[in-house]
Amino acid sequence: MQRTDFWRLTRISLAPTAIGDSIAGMLLASHGDLPEAKLLLLIPLSLCLFHGGMVLNDWSDRGADQDTRPDRPIPSGRVSPSSALSLALGLLLGGVLLGSALDPRTGLATLGLTLLIVAYDLGPRGNWLGPLIMGACRAGNVALAYACSLWVMGAPTNLFMEQALPGRFLVPLAYGFYVILISRLARAEDGDARLEPTVLRGRLLCAMTLLPLPALLAGVALHSPVGGTLGAMLALSGVPGLWQAARDPAPWTQERVTHCVGLLLRRLLLISASIALSTSALGSVGLWAALVILAGYPLANALRTVAPPS
Repeated sequence: MQRTDFWRLTRISLAPTAIGDSIAGMLLASHGDLPEAKLLLLIPLSLCLFHGGMVLNDWSDRGADQDTRPDRPIPSGRVSPSSALSLALGLLLGGVLLGSALDPRTGLATLGLTLLIVAYDLGPRGNWLGPLIMGACRAGNVALAYACSLWVMGAPTNLFMEQALPGRFLVPLAYGFYVILISRLARAEDGDARLEPTVLRGRLLCAMTLLPLPALLAGVALHSPVGGTLGAMLALSGVPGLWQAARDPAPWTQERVTHCVGLLLRRLLLISASIALSTSALGSVGLWAALVILAGYPLANALRTVAPPS
């Protein structure tokens, strides 16, 4: 397997978004303070699950990709199906082992998220089931980092009976809804859904309105209106580009849908950074964490030139 094939198979250019999820979850739990050093294991854990899921998805779709995306590593013959499957399972197992090393409860939660990823990759997806599972996976990535951070810091075993559920678990939930809308819009990329302009424009606009919601919810849950406002303002910086794309009078071709999906995906880092920034009024590292997440943009762009994300 050539290095470029490995990078493309794992969608390495999307790695910064998985890292951003983990940082946002950790900062949400630590109230913007520097997390414990061992929690940094959440970053490779997240990368293992994310990229393992990407490889397993390509392995599962290898038959259909022969017709629709023959240049991908597996259908092109540059990577054998057995090698791809071994890589996917190894990465997913590595994620579970890292979770277990952090905390037994984190190990179980990581296993649950892994099974959800496998269900998306290998199970039926459909117009609604697939987007719902995809949203749950991305929300679960943030929630896992948040819950694990609380457990490592000594929070109660049953988070749902304590302070977590009423507020801060709504943050990854809002993030997950944003991903659901992206996935619903993406159904039209390959002709899986009819290209109805009103519906597609509506999905784009709904996703746009969700941009500041995770940061606002974080501000409310953390009793930090200043931080929540700062985070929401950062997230709103992504609105003009989406608004312009929605107002474009050009026909809704599959190429336009792909462009809009790309715009929404590129704002995942913006949402993660806005969540981190929402903790900046409480702790010492919220602002710096947001800047680290935003640094993922030039990194992703550089990686995209070597290994396209599709």
